[in-house]
Amino acid sequence: MPLNFTKNQTLILEIFFNNPEKSYYLRELGRMINKEPGVFQRDINKLVESGILISEYQAKSRFFKLNKNHPLYKELKSIFFKTLGAEGKLKEILEPIRKIKIAFIFGSYAKDEEDSFSDIDLMIIGSPDEDLLISKISKLETRLDREINYHIFSQKDWKKKIQGEHSFIKSILLGRKIFLISNKNELSRIC
Repeated sequence: MPLNFTKNQTLILEIFFNNPEKSYYLRELGRMINKEPGVFQRDINKLVESGILISEYQAKSRFFKLNKNHPLYKELKSIFFKTLGAEGKLKEILEPIRKIKIAFIFGSYAKDEEDSFSDIDLMIIGSPDEDLLISKISKLETRLDREINYHIFSQKDWKKKIQGEHSFIKSILLGRKIFLISNKNELSRIC
């Protein structure tokens, strides 16, 4: 199976990979990607034929959901998260914002234990323009259909929390992280 998805397939898969537990019907997907179902129905049928999506009927409506048992599920999920998913989109909105020293995702999303009801936990160390940050994150929450729970610490406050044996910060430091800006070496340096 080639991995050259059409634009419509990419938009559809973006929705499913950002909400892997949810099922959607055609009109619902159409509203989400701003297209009439007839425009993308062939694309979704090809995703079903390839086994990436599963089609099932519930009360005379055809629903689609992600096939987590597909042999390429984990690889496709990784690709989508890094490019079109929360990881890629967060990186895209955070990189232009000045005065962010370090940014990373932590919690269930970083541990690959999230479900469709999980929020995305985001840590930001620095002193960015909070109004700009809130505006961009709010728009992304709508697009991803996910809540983004962000925490902002100045470098000074971050160091104080670490020195004060703050249990929340300690658990974050010990857990898995997906770095969006900077890396674990820089995080270790400022600790």
